[in-house]
Amino acid sequence: MGILLSILKGQAEANPIDIPIDFNAQPTPDEQEIYAQCAQVAKSYKEYIESIEKYTGCGEFIRQAISSPSKQNDDQAWEAVVPCVAKLKEYYEFAQQLEQLFPKVLGFLCSQDPTVNFEKYQATAFQMGNPNIQNDFSYYRRTVSRMKMSNASGGNVVSDELANRMSLFFAHSNPVTKALIDAVSAGVTMRQLKVDHVCDCFAILAGVSYNKVSKQQTQPHGDALFLRIMVASILFHDHIDPVGAFAKESKINIRASVKTIQQYGGNDTNPLLNVVKFSTVHLNSETTPKATKQLLA
Repeated sequence: MGILLSILKGQAEANPIDIPIDFNAQPTPDEQEIYAQCAQVAKSYKEYIESIEKYTGCGEFIRQAISSPSKQNDDQAWEAVVPCVAKLKEYYEFAQQLEQLFPKVLGFLCSQDPTVNFEKYQATAFQMGNPNIQNDFSYYRRTVSRMKMSNASGGNVVSDELANRMSLFFAHSNPVTKALIDAVSAGVTMRQLKVDHVCDCFAILAGVSYNKVSKQQTQPHGDALFLRIMVASILFHDHIDPVGAFAKESKINIRASVKTIQQYGGNDTNPLLNVVKFSTVHLNSETTPKATKQLLA
């Protein structure tokens, strides 16, 4: 395990090694159960992603209702926001499914040496902010509150308790990622997951993704996928590892990873770098080398 991580980190900038990945891997008997759970969730994944990408919100109706208050404008804004909140509820419930499943996948992959499990269980290993959303939901909650005060009827799309949880969820800039990090951190805290194995798992994912992009072995549009995997792995590793992902002793070659994003990120370069800069927790720590801080300045 240590040898693989050393190779992934130490040779990253000079001569990336070739790490074969079987994208057509079939689940082994041992991973069949967890694979089936992943496949079930994955069926809805594309649908939700497309729905979120197309989400335009009710901004114009809300602005009209606020700037020119009238029963007609209020009614139009309410009629527009209700189906949107129903969608937001679906997004939230899907995120809850991911939050419950993700620690199970990690627990399966990290039950022993992650290197061994990645060799055996490749099928499982790789089945893995819209401002309008928060604006619409905030307007919905304010309107519901006014209705209650005036005893007006209209009906809640979601219960008050669920609305509170959804507000906390959507308030974060990367709500799904935040939920998954919290779920993994809770698993580590409760000793359901071994922190060393989890950190090694994300270090391997980051290293393998780096190698695929830097050696240009990906399929069309593959760079974007592997860069997102790499950045997500850095993010998880930094939140879970006590020393973070930026220290000299980190198992991830941060400088090589950042340079790869800058070289191959295309239109995603700034969003990916912003995740590394603003969603991690150890970048500005004293243990982070000055050269790394300057690279991300």
